[in-house]
Amino acid sequence: MTQPIPLSPSILFEDTHLIVVEKPAGLLSQGDSSGEWNLVDWGRQHFGRNYVGLVHRLDRNVSGLMVIAKRTKSAERLTKSLTSGTLVRRYQTLVPGRFPESVKWEDLLHKDERTNEVRVVNKPIPGAKKALLAARCLRTGAFEGQPASLVEIELETGRSHQIRVQLAHRKFPIFGDQKYGGSTLRTSHRIALHSAFLAFPHPMSQALLEFSSTLPESKSLS
Repeated sequence: MTQPIPLSPSILFEDTHLIVVEKPAGLLSQGDSSGEWNLVDWGRQHFGRNYVGLVHRLDRNVSGLMVIAKRTKSAERLTKSLTSGTLVRRYQTLVPGRFPESVKWEDLLHKDERTNEVRVVNKPIPGAKKALLAARCLRTGAFEGQPASLVEIELETGRSHQIRVQLAHRKFPIFGDQKYGGSTLRTSHRIALHSAFLAFPHPMSQALLEFSSTLPESKSLS
């Protein structure tokens, strides 16, 4: 029986310090208890060594741009850029209905480690963390037979499932995100969420690097 070819990212940029890739939906960012092939495994194979500096993560069924450090010094500086806000991440997503022109949201999120589910809570409880994002509607139309909006999101914090939960809490569940109330995508098993823009100063030269990509499902918004 032929073994399936493992999923691999597309390389957009690479030098001796870092690599920028586009992760396909379905590929884990890092290993878990399943032992399945993941982006860190791919990095070890591609780099030819064990160290892979995963600066940020994407959920398994989310696609898009990621930066990975090749060395510890690069990882430290990229992580500092992430926490200081000089590493900018923007996402594109498709949601049902007509999304507001522009919003800023702040919520308290709490993750249940047993079920791997996150929810918005109304008051501080142990483990709850503040989540901030800004979002704007890029265009509206119809998707899979219903009114829909293409939304751009910029994160100020990077909480687990943050975009998915904050959207669902306001009755805009992402297409394909059945975990948080979204309808099934007819064309795939992925979530219609994509890391579409990444910008950061190079950890060594400080030159500004910018990369962009497009949510595949946005082409079907009519």
